[in-house]
Amino acid sequence: MTTAVERTRALLWGGAFLMEVARDKSLPLTLRRQAVVIARHFPTIEQIAAMARLRPVDFHGTGLASPDEIPPDTDIGKFGPLKASTRLAWPEEG
Repeated sequence: MTTAVERTRALLWGGAFLMEVARDKSLPLTLRRQAVVIARHFPTIEQIAAMARLRPVDFHGTGLASPDEIPPDTDIGKFGPLKASTRLAWPEEG
């Protein structure tokens, strides 16, 4: 079973991955644009923290842990977690 910490870490990794794909000019333009579209609707670290506060882990193990509970040595990608302040530019040719 997935723990709340693992679930939160997966969301943080997912947002970071979308940023990396969107900014990697070696990837096809259609893929980079799709990453930007998805990232616009993906939860930010601030939203994940709010969801963790609103729905604490229950006895079934559902819910999210606070991002503060993720071990500090966890690699969250080259650009870090997706944040409310993250602005991904629409990828253009070239």
